[in-house]
Amino acid sequence: TTLPLPYLAIELTSLVLNALFTLANMALAIKVEINKVFSDDTQFVLEINYVLGFCIFLATLLAHISYHFLLNPRLESRYVATEVDIKTLENDKLMKLWGDQINAAYGTKYIGAWDGHGALSLMKAMKKAMTGGPDSPIPFTRGVVLRIDTKCEKSEMDMKKKQKSGQEDDAKLEPDKMEEGEGGSLAAVIFITVSERFDLASYVTGCCGSVLSSMFGASSCIPILTLRWGVVGFQWPFHGGIFLTRKSDKPIDDMSQVQRALVHWNRVSKNPCNVLMAPCYITQLDSYSFECSHFLNLEVGPSVIVDLRRYHGMEYKTFQRVALKKGNRRNHIGYFEKKGGTYTVSRQFQDFDAKHHEVHASLCGQTAQQRVGRGEARLICPVTPGIVKSLQDNHMKEFRRVFGIRVNGEAAGAAMLFEFPKSSLMTSDMQGLQHEIARPAHAYFAMLALTVELCLKERIDFLDFGPTTLDPKLDVGGRLIPTRTGYYTHSVVLRSFIKGGLDRFRQLNQEVEDRLKNEKKTEPTWAWAQPYVEIDFQHLTPALKKLYNVQPMLIPFPNPDAEDGKNSAKNNKNNKSKRNKKNKQKSPGKGGNPGKKTKKQLNKERAKQRRKNKKAAEKAANALADAKEALQKNPEDEKLQMAHEKALKTWEAANALVKADQEHSSNPSQRASRAPSATPSVSVGAQKIDELNRKKGIARASSGLFSRCVYVCVYVYMCVRVCMCVYV
Repeated sequence: TTLPLPYLAIELTSLVLNALFTLANMALAIKVEINKVFSDDTQFVLEINYVLGFCIFLATLLAHISYHFLLNPRLESRYVATEVDIKTLENDKLMKLWGDQINAAYGTKYIGAWDGHGALSLMKAMKKAMTGGPDSPIPFTRGVVLRIDTKCEKSEMDMKKKQKSGQEDDAKLEPDKMEEGEGGSLAAVIFITVSERFDLASYVTGCCGSVLSSMFGASSCIPILTLRWGVVGFQWPFHGGIFLTRKSDKPIDDMSQVQRALVHWNRVSKNPCNVLMAPCYITQLDSYSFECSHFLNLEVGPSVIVDLRRYHGMEYKTFQRVALKKGNRRNHIGYFEKKGGTYTVSRQFQDFDAKHHEVHASLCGQTAQQRVGRGEARLICPVTPGIVKSLQDNHMKEFRRVFGIRVNGEAAGAAMLFEFPKSSLMTSDMQGLQHEIARPAHAYFAMLALTVELCLKERIDFLDFGPTTLDPKLDVGGRLIPTRTGYYTHSVVLRSFIKGGLDRFRQLNQEVEDRLKNEKKTEPTWAWAQPYVEIDFQHLTPALKKLYNVQPMLIPFPNPDAEDGKNSAKNNKNNKSKRNKKNKQKSPGKGGNPGKKTKKQLNKERAKQRRKNKKAAEKAANALADAKEALQKNPEDEKLQMAHEKALKTWEAANALVKADQEHSSNPSQRASRAPSATPSVSVGAQKIDELNRKKGIARASSGLFSRCVYVCVYVYMCVRVCMCVYV
C-alpha cells in the first residue's frame, strides 16, 4: 500500500510544525520561569501547553514509525543469499550444472523463460562490464550475482560471525564447497543491476532540472539527489533476474522465500540499495509472490512479443497475409532496399563495422537523447562502447548476433539480437538509429520486419521486442503481454513517488491497449489477438485460467501455400473444367451470337454488383462516422475537415448507387437494359445524386400542386356553407 502524496506531505508538514511549536512553547515556559514575568497560573498553563504539544508530537511520530514498520516487517526466509564472484562464473563445469538445473526446474517453453546457459553467460558478460565506480565501462553501475541456498545452522552461524568481524569477503562460500553441498542445496540464481548514482534531478524538466543536475546530480561533486537503485534483472534485455533451479510443490511460496532472502541480503549489505525493482511478465511466478514478500506490486506498460508458434513453415509474405490486418501488410523491406538500404546479421560484430562497439554506442546514444527530448525517462544502464565490447568478448557466440543496417553505405542503425536456443526465443535490444538517414528509408520498420522474417526462417517461437514504441511492433505481428514490477523500499515517501510515476507511465500506453480492445473486426488468425494457452504460464492456477481465458492447447494455423501445393492436381482439374465451361459459354448456340451472355449470367452479375455496392456503402458509412467523431474532438484541424468532406462525398456516392440499384430492381422494364455498373466513384455518385434530386423536385412540385387544389376546394366549400347559414 501507498499513501497519496498530498496526504503524505500534509502529515509530514504537520509533524514538523508540531515539533517546532512544542519547542517554542518549551522555550517560552523556561523563559517565564526564569524571569517570573507572569503569575503562577499562567506559568502552569504554558507548561501544560508544551507538555500536551510534546505528547501529540510523540503520538504522531509513533504512528508514522508504526506505519513504516508495517510496510517493512522483518520477514524470515528459509533461504540465504550469497554473492558470487567472477571466478565462480568462469567455472565452466559449475555453470553447466547450474544451467541444466534452471532448464529442468520449470521448463523453457513458457512466455518469459530463458535458456539457463544463455542467462548465465549473459550474467558473466554483464558483470565484467559493470564493475562499479567512475572507471567502470558503464560508470557507477555494478553487476551483482547471488546464489540462494537453503539455510543450514552451521553455515548461518559462521556467516554471522564473519560479518560481525568485518570479513564479508570471507563470508562468501567457495564454489567447490557449494558444488559439494556445503551450506545447503542451490535454490535460485539472481542477477542484480545496481545503479550507484540513479539521478533524480534528470526527472525535473527545464532549466531548473539542468541546474539541479549540475549541482546535485550523478555527475556533480555533491550527489545528494541520487539513489542506489537496484534492478533485479537486466536492462539489456529488459527481463527479470530470478532463475529458480528446482521445482517446488508450492511454487509461489518458494518464490516469495527467495525474494525475502534477497531483501535480507540487501538489508545487511555494506552498501544497500534504496530501491529494489523486479520486473516480470504476468506469466512468471514473480508477479504472484510480490505481496508475500512485501514488495509493492504495480502494473507497468505492456511488452510486445511476436508469438510465431502458430505460423511455423510460412514465408514472411504468407505470414503478413494470414497474421496481419490489411492495413499493416506494407512492403517496408522492399521500400528500404529501393532507397539503397542494406543489412547485416552476423555473429562476428566486425562484419557490420570494424569499430562496431563505438558505432553501435553512438547510434544508441542518439536514440536515447531523442527519447529524453520527448520527455521520457533516462535509461538506468546506458549503452556504452564498454558494454558492447564486453558482450562481444565474453558472451558466447551462440547466444548473440549483431543486426546492422546501412543506407547508401552509411551506418543508419544497429541492434543486438540475444538468442536463447532451448527456449526458442530471440530478443531485439540495444537498438540505435541515426534518424536523419534512417527515417526517409523507413529503416526502423524494415528492421522490425527483417527480424520477424529471420525468426520465421529459423522457426523461432518467440521474438521479444520489449516495452517501448508499441505501435510499429504491433503492426509487424506483435501481441501485448502485461508486465508487472515489484518495488521494495523502506521509505514511505519513495513508495508514493514510485506509485505516482508509474501511473503516469501507464497512461502513455493506455491508448494503444484501449484501441486494441475496441477493435470492431478481428480475425482468428491475427497475431495480436491470439489467446493464451496452458504452456504459456510458468505455474497455472485455476484462477489464472479463468482470468485470462486460457486455452488447453496450441493449434497451429495451416499454411496456405502448403495447402495450395497439396491440392494442385485438384486445382488444375477444376481450372480445366472452368476453362471448358467458359469456352462453351462463348461458343455460338442455336441462333445465338458468339460470346453473348445469357439472361441468367446477366442477373448474376447484377446481383453481385448490388452486393458490392451495398458493402461499399456500409464501409463508407463507418468511415464517415469515424471522421465525424475525430472532427468533433479537434474541430480546428484542417486535415480532419478535409478527411470528413471526402468521407461524406464517398458515402453520398455509394448511397446513391444503392438507391439506384433498388429502383432498378423494383422496375422490371429497366432490368434487362441495365449493364453492370463500375466501382463506386465520386463522379458517378454526383450524377446519381443530381438525378435523384431532379426526381425529388418533380415529386415535390406535383405534391405541392395537389395540396393547393385541396386547399381551394375546402375554402370554396366553407364559403358556400357560410353563405347558406347567413341566408337562412
